[in-house]
Amino acid sequence: MAKSSLSEVLKQYPDPVEMLRNSKIGMYVYPVVSAEFTNWRDEQAAWRNSAVLFDQSHHMDELIVEGPDAEKFLSHHGINSFSNFDLNRAKHFVPVTPAGHVIGDHIIFREREDKFILVGRAPTSNWLQFCAAYGKWNVRIKHDPRSPSRPEGERVLRTHYRYQIQGPDAPKIFEKMNGGPIPNIKFFHVDQINVGSKKVQALRHGMSGAPGLEIWGPYDDKNYILSCILEAAKAAGVNLV
Repeated sequence: MAKSSLSEVLKQYPDPVEMLRNSKIGMYVYPVVSAEFTNWRDEQAAWRNSAVLFDQSHHMDELIVEGPDAEKFLSHHGINSFSNFDLNRAKHFVPVTPAGHVIGDHIIFREREDKFILVGRAPTSNWLQFCAAYGKWNVRIKHDPRSPSRPEGERVLRTHYRYQIQGPDAPKIFEKMNGGPIPNIKFFHVDQINVGSKKVQALRHGMSGAPGLEIWGPYDDKNYILSCILEAAKAAGVNLV
């Protein structure tokens, strides 16, 4: 008989760790990026004690929506207000069906008055592509799907790389990367910082109880940006994992 609640399922196991490790669902395959750089304990501790680097270049869809009707199109299909959504800002975008059923969510960035970048899971991207094709909207959509879970040795290319640096020591790395103090970026606002010889977009948020940044740019720059981040961490005396 199927269990009626999570608490009843948990009672069948000595502890939840054993239940999860022996789940029939299997391990989530994070595409392209190595499962661990050092070990699980170090990487978890780095959230709270030093700094951690996330390579977010591969596990999410990216959708670029632009054109004269871009704002109207997104506003029509989501629950969000765009009245105070200025340039160089980001927010959670939640699209719904005409009946009000939630499709999913994306993080949406406004780069121009008529251009938005959305990052998140595939169902939301698929829904918005369907709505654009079905409706009469003057928009152009470019879809960059998440990387394959098992590339089988094939080269993987994306439109943008995306790195996130979090943890209490992250500001030390940012200052070394930028060659000086970074701008005072408000929460979920975007500004530019220097990384080596490149100027990159930087989103301010925090996922570890301290300010963090997510940076992105053309995928061709990915390896160069990574090397600059690692050099900055070394110069700052931070054990970045």
